[in-house]
Amino acid sequence: MSKQPLTDQLDGAISLLLAKPGVNPGARPASADASVEELLQVARDLREMPSPQFKASLKTELERKAQMSAKPIVFRPGFRTVTPYLHPQGPEFLDFLKNVFGAEETERTDMGPGRFHAELRVGDSMVMVGVGSGRTMPVVLELYVPNPDEVYKRAIDAGCRELEPVRDAHWESGLRFGCVEDASGYQWVIAAQRSGESYIPEGRHSLTASFVVKGAAQLVEFMKQAFDAKEIQRHEWPGGFYAAVNVGDSVVGVSEASNHEWMRPMPAMIYLYVPDCDAAYQRAVRAGATSVSAPTDQKYGDRSGGVTDAWGNIWYMATPL
Repeated sequence: MSKQPLTDQLDGAISLLLAKPGVNPGARPASADASVEELLQVARDLREMPSPQFKASLKTELERKAQMSAKPIVFRPGFRTVTPYLHPQGPEFLDFLKNVFGAEETERTDMGPGRFHAELRVGDSMVMVGVGSGRTMPVVLELYVPNPDEVYKRAIDAGCRELEPVRDAHWESGLRFGCVEDASGYQWVIAAQRSGESYIPEGRHSLTASFVVKGAAQLVEFMKQAFDAKEIQRHEWPGGFYAAVNVGDSVVGVSEASNHEWMRPMPAMIYLYVPDCDAAYQRAVRAGATSVSAPTDQKYGDRSGGVTDAWGNIWYMATPL
């Protein structure tokens, strides 16, 4: 039996427990009196409990996630789940959007000399434009208009290159479309659905992105895992693939890249509104995406984070604060 006071024995035993937590959690100093064992067991149990700071932080995070999952997303006027983010060569691109497609500029924020972020309404949809970033990511955009022949001609007159003349689609009754490429390399599928009451197909909106990648079917599977996407249409043929995919309230196209000049791989940048960007970010990373930035509260009113998928598409997931 030790001749040390019991308080000193207990202090020594606890110090040993804290100094070597992984060696033997049941160990105590050989000289310690057996009467300190009960108190030492209490110390072991307390040591395994989370700190008050951790519990407070966990409570705050769980409450935040519960509120986000229960609260419907309130979009700013014109915004959808999917908003294309474009990086044109220069500011004249905004005039092109206004003159050819009737776009209305609703927001512009200066980001530094020669740089700004702009938002424009096109029909019932929005597009984000970043000028002066030095980034180039031309993509395919699907645009539904009531007068595709007229809009197509305006695009050609504005300097666009013809990719496909306006014609009736043989694979879908009532669909009329033509394709052009603008000076910044963006490719526009200008279309109208002539059957039904609206020129926009049911469930779609005026403007959306269309993905062209090698391995389109795999991209669709990624979108299902990461963003709870739903495949609503699929066409396959030798060497070809197209799927229409629903993401939130938006529909995007996913096509297999080919040797055709307007079916080459074209990674897109997307601003994606979701109920919980933290959860979507984690799902995207688990599905194979690489982090660009972890979700953070932004001064412009969204909480957002970004990832890059295996095909080079950049997804910024956001939830309004």
